[in-house]
Amino acid sequence: MRIITNRKGSWILEAAISLPIFFIAVITMCSIILMYACIEDCNFIVGTELRRGAAEAIYANTSPAIPLRIIKRMKENHTQIKRTYIKSYRYRASMIGQDELIGIKINVSLETKNPLGIASNADYDIAFVTRAYVGKIRETDKMNEEEMMSNESTSVYVFPKRGEKYHNRDCRFLKAASTSTVLSGKLKRKYKNCPLCKSGKASIGSRVYYFPAEGEAFHLANCSSLQKNYIEIDKKTAVKRGYTACQICGG
Repeated sequence: MRIITNRKGSWILEAAISLPIFFIAVITMCSIILMYACIEDCNFIVGTELRRGAAEAIYANTSPAIPLRIIKRMKENHTQIKRTYIKSYRYRASMIGQDELIGIKINVSLETKNPLGIASNADYDIAFVTRAYVGKIRETDKMNEEEMMSNESTSVYVFPKRGEKYHNRDCRFLKAASTSTVLSGKLKRKYKNCPLCKSGKASIGSRVYYFPAEGEAFHLANCSSLQKNYIEIDKKTAVKRGYTACQICGG
């Protein structure tokens, strides 16, 4: 018996089997690449908008604007986004043992079409957490090289508008004075609104004043109940500015 082999026919058969698989793989990769590019940009959008909101928090409450800006940018940049859904959103809240956090979780539904026009669908969750750029405002001069190398630093308290002395934390003058801070939800819950200056209209992130020792309300800067307020600065800076030690507490 004679066996006839045809190598040309074998190659045609292999090509007929492998080429469709290859084309399917290429088409699938095209869909994956389009989705991946969209997801990467959506992550970038959420990150940049949260960073922007964190920077704005020191002077304004942009809580409603952050999710709206994120969704608007996503839809403007990517037509394959069919739906966005805010699963959770917290603004300047306490989470994971930290305060003043801004966190958001968004679900994005994508629909991409490959070169053959076949649609592929996918859902993706994006979650980000950042901290608002808020904190204690300190007035101090620039340090020279010697001061930067030194580990010795002592904080004192002065009345920049009225006063010639610097005081320590336990001084009775401080206990009768007001201090300034950034209005937070925690402070708003702890202190009442002042009926004189109507401080209740102040938004989260605004500069307000309160009496930490005996006060029950927080106030706006123009409130008549604020006779004087103090700030914390470095002792060396206070001396340079002409302040002298308090005769009661010794500074």
